[in-house]
Amino acid sequence: MKEEIFNALRDPQNPIYISLLAVLALFGTVYFFYKYGINPLNERFKQEKLNLELKSAQMMALFAQLDPDPVIRLNRFGEILETNKAAQSVFPDLPLIGKRISDLVPTLNLPESSIISNETKNITQKIGERYFSILYRGDSKLNLAQLYFRDITELKKFEEALIDYQIKLKNLSERLQDLIEEERKRISSGLHDGIGQSLSLLRIKLLRLQEESNNPAQYDYYEDLVANIEDIISELKEITYSLKPRLLEEMGLLSAIKNLVDKVYNDTGICGEINAVGKEIRFEGRLETTLYRIVQEAINNIIKYAKATSYSIQLVYSPKLIRLIISDNGIGFDVITTLKSSNHGMGLINMKERVESYNGKLKIDSFTNNGTMLVAEIPVTVGKVWHTQDQYAS
Repeated sequence: MKEEIFNALRDPQNPIYISLLAVLALFGTVYFFYKYGINPLNERFKQEKLNLELKSAQMMALFAQLDPDPVIRLNRFGEILETNKAAQSVFPDLPLIGKRISDLVPTLNLPESSIISNETKNITQKIGERYFSILYRGDSKLNLAQLYFRDITELKKFEEALIDYQIKLKNLSERLQDLIEEERKRISSGLHDGIGQSLSLLRIKLLRLQEESNNPAQYDYYEDLVANIEDIISELKEITYSLKPRLLEEMGLLSAIKNLVDKVYNDTGICGEINAVGKEIRFEGRLETTLYRIVQEAINNIIKYAKATSYSIQLVYSPKLIRLIISDNGIGFDVITTLKSSNHGMGLINMKERVESYNGKLKIDSFTNNGTMLVAEIPVTVGKVWHTQDQYAS
């Protein structure tokens, strides 16, 4: 049996030898194809890729040199490798090559990793007397980054001038509102102390003449005159109160608004509801007058334009702000169009300016046939006078 096996193995025509030769031939073919076919192609591909990256880097450098704005190139450690000529004007008399960019632009906040990612960020930095918008762009393939500087000094000056004008406009608006209130108080006092007293004296004289008259015709005539003068005095009181609501000074905002709501109902039949949430706070007079004028203007708009049958006013007192919410069930209006209108938009603009003079916010939502809601929020960190009892609803 052993001899037969050995004889079979010595036979060159044995199928095992033939199979081994075939396998060796196959491996040889594969090796030859990889070494002289595929491998050169890989090497060629790698070389072409390197050439393209090098060409891309050269093009980036060329564009950077030709760029009229300052450009700085960084390595993965945040060190300056190259700059164009314009970059020298940003940092005059400083050797830039090799310097860390974080020493020159601390606010850039580059990642601590030594690998640069494809990240883009933009910051504004004051360098010397000039402002620059700095664009950072990382290239992970080249492991490099470039900074593009754009001088925005003039734009920054315009922005600062605009902010300055806005502050002046706000101060002017506040001063104008103060002057208007002072003039209202002066006119109110003049009407009350001058014309009001004169009419009261005239009424007393007419009543005396009426009592002394024996002529029935003259008696009736004096009676009509007295009635007319009393109507004039009543209207004058309404005007003086509208100009300077005494109840606002004496009892505070909530009582003054309640009185206004009752008067509107008596005069127009439009029902108003007022609710107060939180502990009522008395503020300095100017702030309380501002809030009262907003309510007054909103109610006037409801009477004139809303065609509403009812409205509600909500005062929400909190430690940090006071929120005033006024809503009605009227026909609504287009807020943007009305604000642009010279006929109907001034009232809304005045309300907005009053609220913004206290760094507050005014929001108006209105929908056709769905009513209007006005929300004014004013910070109350200053101006508190005293606390009264908790208010919930009335």
